[in-house]
Amino acid sequence: MIKRIFTWAGVFVATFLLQTTLVSHISIMGVKPDLLLVVLFFLATKIGIMPAVFVGFFLGLAQDLYSPSILGQNALSNTIAGFFAGLFNERVMRLDPIFQSILLVLTFMVNDGVFIAVQVMKSGGSLHTVIPELFTMTLPRALYSLLIAVLPIVWQFLFQAATTKR
Repeated sequence: MIKRIFTWAGVFVATFLLQTTLVSHISIMGVKPDLLLVVLFFLATKIGIMPAVFVGFFLGLAQDLYSPSILGQNALSNTIAGFFAGLFNERVMRLDPIFQSILLVLTFMVNDGVFIAVQVMKSGGSLHTVIPELFTMTLPRALYSLLIAVLPIVWQFLFQAATTKR
């Protein structure tokens, strides 16, 4: 159990370092992948709801301290995204790669939907701007992140299939 905690903590620290250093160099037309949300998604589907909620909160809090957004905005959106992805824990239901890919994109939509809604409410704007922004900003970022996450998704599925046949 302790080994699993340290492994996931190391993965999140390495991902945070990659997110803050490498991602700005691999952006395509201003679209950057969100590696932290991808790793949170994998944690949520692998371990479950409660660890994903706690990790999502602290991950979002770290992002809030690092970014100039409203304090707690990332914490709230990552907590809800971790909860959403944790609902599909692989111990509860088997996830094939296509469903897992769709679920990853939906997790991005949930995360950014909450983030944008808080931002719009704080600025006094109208909530009808949330949906267009989800399709113009979030969907490209989610698809780019999915492109990076395809390799671990397929590898995880093949590894599960190989261990099930034994």
